[in-house]
Amino acid sequence: MKYSLTIFCLFIFLHSYSQNKKSITASRVSNPPIIDGTLDDGAWENAEEATNFVMYDPGNGTKEPTDRKSIVKVVYTNQAIYFSAYLFDDKPNEIPLQFGDRDEVGQVDYFQVNINPNNDGQNDTEFIVMATGVQADAKSNASRGGNFRGKDFSWSAVWYSKVRVTDKGWIVEMEIPYSALRFSNTKVQTWGINFQRKMHKHNEIYSWNYIDKSKGKYTQYAGNLDGISNIKPPTRLNFSPYATSSYTTHNGDSEFTNNVGLDLKYGINESFTLDVTLIPDFGQTAFDNQVLNLGPFEQRYSEKRAFFTEGTELFSKGRLFYSRRIGNTPVGFYDVEDNLDSNEEIIDNPSKVNMLNAIKLSGRTKKGLGIGIFNAITEKTYAEIKNTTTEEIRKEVTEPITNYSVLVLDQQFNKNSSVSFVNTNVLRNGSYRDSNVSALLFDISDKESKYNVSGSYKISNVLESGENTQGYSSFFKLAKTLTKSFVFGSSK
Repeated sequence: MKYSLTIFCLFIFLHSYSQNKKSITASRVSNPPIIDGTLDDGAWENAEEATNFVMYDPGNGTKEPTDRKSIVKVVYTNQAIYFSAYLFDDKPNEIPLQFGDRDEVGQVDYFQVNINPNNDGQNDTEFIVMATGVQADAKSNASRGGNFRGKDFSWSAVWYSKVRVTDKGWIVEMEIPYSALRFSNTKVQTWGINFQRKMHKHNEIYSWNYIDKSKGKYTQYAGNLDGISNIKPPTRLNFSPYATSSYTTHNGDSEFTNNVGLDLKYGINESFTLDVTLIPDFGQTAFDNQVLNLGPFEQRYSEKRAFFTEGTELFSKGRLFYSRRIGNTPVGFYDVEDNLDSNEEIIDNPSKVNMLNAIKLSGRTKKGLGIGIFNAITEKTYAEIKNTTTEEIRKEVTEPITNYSVLVLDQQFNKNSSVSFVNTNVLRNGSYRDSNVSALLFDISDKESKYNVSGSYKISNVLESGENTQGYSSFFKLAKTLTKSFVFGSSK
């Protein structure tokens, strides 16, 4: 009986602690700080401090050591919000400084800002600065699990930061323009905010507002950022026409090609964004790392084409939409060689399909309804085959004109729950392979995040060679926090 009472009291303590939400007031300044890694700007002098960080991992609420304390300040202007952090360290010469690429969180110390302008407990925008100065940014879908699970690092924004290592630790200064955030057009605003700090040599992560790992999702445990008023969402309009020309020669054959296109991004309002691309040029897209895949399933790579990175937190629901398949290898690419006559040879067999145009609308209403609509069309693709006897050249269709579409409806509520519907469709001209997949997803917790029920039901239809093949997959889970989880699932 005494043991049970102790457990009950401990639960009540942790629950009450999780509800003790911190707050910090941002100061409006007329002269913004210079982002140079020093804190001698007048803008920081009277700014309120966020202190008393507590351990997030591996512990659960342990206070930060006094010789490794963290001090964060926030100020803002009409154009941007600014953060400064003095991250004290008793041995600053031992701070690991492993350089890496953008969005690559390696074996380094880092400082992280989680911003949620809607303060809905589920949709964080995250900005990370490593001790080396390398940046990372991501959208979070509030999934359960480790610190970097459920984050989409393919999303990128334009923001500024600078770090400096001192004899007392290291300093971070950040400027985040409002164009990198989505917030409502209201006079006085309260944003969700949290800060995290990783000390790699101690393998410890600390957060400003306490995060109870045993209940709910870490995005629920944001503090409040007060004091922001009289700011307006900026007009979000990017218009990028382009033209390219190329000349190639090979074995005496020469070819001159021209290409013109257009990219357009327009913020319809503070919540929704419209993206349009016409005859896109992905020539500047970064290359993928080579991966040796010995498994039965395809290797999934992160999206590197800028057009596809808007609204990814919606289009990734249910893992039904893999944007890299658009413009992938033609469906008949490998059949060309099998269909050759003995006196024929392949002159040209494109391994990629060009996208003609695409349009995308994505965003979330003030009542938590996320809407994502996507449609893309790829061009008809041919392989050229030469008859070595008659010198005649024939064309064989390897990919017809194809339409890709996605619809996502995601209703969030209670700061910890959501119900989603997702539909993806591929429609090819002619008798080629078509497919349609729909899914109902749910992840529902009580207000205290004590009980959770989650699951999905997915159904697919594939039409190929006049025959329709149907499949389905289902999953269901019941869980109670701080006790054993009971899981029931079925799939086909």
